[in-house]
Amino acid sequence: MIYTLIYIIITGIIFLTGIFYRNKKKPYLKSKKLEKFLAATLAVLFLLYMATAVMAYMHGADMESLQKFGILRTIRAIQNSPVTDRSVNFDQQGNILIYYRFGCRDCEAVYDELKTEVEGKENIYWVASRQSEGQKLLQKYTVSEVPTGVVIQKEGMYISHVLCNFVYDRQDGTGSVRLDTHALNRLVELQCREK
Repeated sequence: MIYTLIYIIITGIIFLTGIFYRNKKKPYLKSKKLEKFLAATLAVLFLLYMATAVMAYMHGADMESLQKFGILRTIRAIQNSPVTDRSVNFDQQGNILIYYRFGCRDCEAVYDELKTEVEGKENIYWVASRQSEGQKLLQKYTVSEVPTGVVIQKEGMYISHVLCNFVYDRQDGTGSVRLDTHALNRLVELQCREK
């Protein structure tokens, strides 16, 4: 996505240079209209890419994922990931932190069901593991994979559970990633004990 954005910027500069610094002795009306149309199109594409990048950041994207993913993959990841709440003090006893990574296939597979399960429950927060706040929390409450839920206990103690399972279907030889509702319920039960 970043490389496409750079290409759009460079191409836009070339077209704008052609429009504003054209030799006035030889007016080419058709090419001038075409250049204006292309410059306007590039400006719209630039704004769309910037809006997509900002939305992706709000959903937990980091520079690596923005460089790695194309525009369609980025949009799909935005649709299947939460908006990170940056106004909360995550590091409090009784909070449940749900670590996820922007663009993680397992996180995307369980997102809708997990979102439905935690809706309406208090003190459950989504944490993007590759953004700065997530990196700080991972140093204190370490997990080995995502999506994982962590319940913060007394004196800096914590318990974590991976929130997805790979379910293998023997009949057709395929499998799918599913939400581990037992792990989520266990975290909520532990959270109730901490209050």
